[in-house]
Amino acid sequence: MIAFRDFSSAEYGRPEGIDRALVEANEWMLSAGIKPLNIETLTKVTGGGFANLRSSDIGLRIWYVIGPDLNDAR
Repeated sequence: MIAFRDFSSAEYGRPEGIDRALVEANEWMLSAGIKPLNIETLTKVTGGGFANLRSSDIGLRIWYVIGPDLNDAR
């Protein structure tokens, strides 16, 4: 089976927020022995109309294997 866990930035749209999410994700993976399958940047898009769109990185999502196949994750 696969699962995911999200790590939110401290403050949306601030670069140091995404750094904090990365530190927390790394600490969790190390302490839990997680081998990630995929890591995504979570982004929030706001505004109206194509020319007025703004995006902010709001966190990270870690996809990983759970169950007996944990040691076989690539």
